[in-house]
Amino acid sequence: MIATVARLRPGVPSTLNAFCTTDYPKGSSPRLQGFPNYQKNMLRASFYEGTLASFRKLNTTTSTQSAFPWTSKNYSSSYFNYYFDEREQHNYQLYSKVPKDDFTIISTYFSTIDDKCSRLFVVDNGVLHYSLITTYVVQDPAIIVFDLPSNACTNRNYPVLRRIVIPTHLYKIAAGWVYITLDYQPKGSCDDLFLYIANLFDYSLIVYDYKRGEFSPIVFADPSMEPVIAESDYNFSPELSWKYFLGIVNVVLGRQDKDGYRNAYYGPGSSFAEYSVSTKILKNFKKPYNPNDFHLLGYRGCNSQTYTQVIDRSLDVIYFTRINSYKGVSCWNMKEPINPDNIGVVFESEELHYISSMFLDQDGYLWFHTSHLPYMFLTVAPLNISDVNSKTFRVKSSEAIKGTICDKRT
Repeated sequence: MIATVARLRPGVPSTLNAFCTTDYPKGSSPRLQGFPNYQKNMLRASFYEGTLASFRKLNTTTSTQSAFPWTSKNYSSSYFNYYFDEREQHNYQLYSKVPKDDFTIISTYFSTIDDKCSRLFVVDNGVLHYSLITTYVVQDPAIIVFDLPSNACTNRNYPVLRRIVIPTHLYKIAAGWVYITLDYQPKGSCDDLFLYIANLFDYSLIVYDYKRGEFSPIVFADPSMEPVIAESDYNFSPELSWKYFLGIVNVVLGRQDKDGYRNAYYGPGSSFAEYSVSTKILKNFKKPYNPNDFHLLGYRGCNSQTYTQVIDRSLDVIYFTRINSYKGVSCWNMKEPINPDNIGVVFESEELHYISSMFLDQDGYLWFHTSHLPYMFLTVAPLNISDVNSKTFRVKSSEAIKGTICDKRT
């Protein structure tokens, strides 16, 4: 089981974590371990030192993040030491001097398990995002791919298969990289896939051809990926309300057509709307996209902002997290128009403080995780460690929709 802990406060020992389920009895509270180990999660100054000792200068400037990491000089004096080579401050290679296998995993939000080929995909945004106004850029964002061998829980060895630095011209705000969606090609090998990576602060989507090892030069930044100002008010609790502008968080993929293309479904986090675009458009690295390629499907209803969504293609159902007011998980059967009358409720409870993650496993179980993430990010109040601040729920997808408008099985 993989568990991420974004570095939203100082003192997080490891951002990417795991535990082996066979080590713990059912109903117990597992102890997280750094993944692939603690060393890869450790914030070490030696990774980021310049090459010429006589020109190194300790930089402790604190400010908001710039679109260009090498000019912003946003580093933490208390928790991370960065030695900056002034003579190379405009040289992009300065941020590429970390040896291939000698890197730190700075901060991760979501992980994507590749059930087809037993791999883990995660995007490390390289940012210590300690508050809305305190951001330290310490490493280029990168996609990291780990092997998950069948004997990994025995020997605790998870090899790094690939680490892909995201080029700086593809983004403005590195902290916005949170989610990766995998799109396998028909009858292809394990490397024959495309990655769709959304940036919720840039309101954009980029594409990576895993087989060719190339990013698309096209950044998809359609207005449909932008937050709606009037739909950006969040009421996490009676004590915590906030206006927050979240763009596209992730995409989910429908069934493949005869040519191997799918509909990619998405919606901005701060919006009630759902959109779609064909992966034929996303996978075209040469032709500029047309705004008419992106389609409005409809609206889920008031207070239906969602932080993430997943799809069960066997049922033609998309599940949405509900992060505002009535907290829970809702569903929509794609055979019907999307409108409030066709949105069902799978589960809602006061226990769901904030559903920060959701996924569907290969056995058809829907998992969703609730945490106190808004309190960590939007306030400086300490968490009460005597409370249960993190809970994970699981339900069979086919059982979850029973009795709801989403169940169209005959």
